[in-house]
Amino acid sequence: MKLFITLFLSLVLCNASFAEASSNGGDGFRDTAAKYQEKAKKYDDSGKHDIARLYERMAKIKLDAASKADQGDWDDIDWSEYHEIEGKIAILKSHKKRG
Repeated sequence: MKLFITLFLSLVLCNASFAEASSNGGDGFRDTAAKYQEKAKKYDDSGKHDIARLYERMAKIKLDAASKADQGDWDDIDWSEYHEIEGKIAILKSHKKRG
């Protein structure tokens, strides 16, 4: 019986490891990019085209990061433009609320 349990657990753990290895490192970035694309459409539809373009650019940056992460090139991902855009969006949103 112990042998059966050991073999069963080995098989389950092996399959779990295979499933984890088959996912891509950039999947989280792709999920975020899709959310930014949805936001871009929302802002574009409401006439806030400047904010929409910034969200589209953030989505592009996330997709680029996803591609690099898939290859394991984590150190090649540059977030400087991404953070700059975050600041621009915050400023634009605060101005639009006041105006």
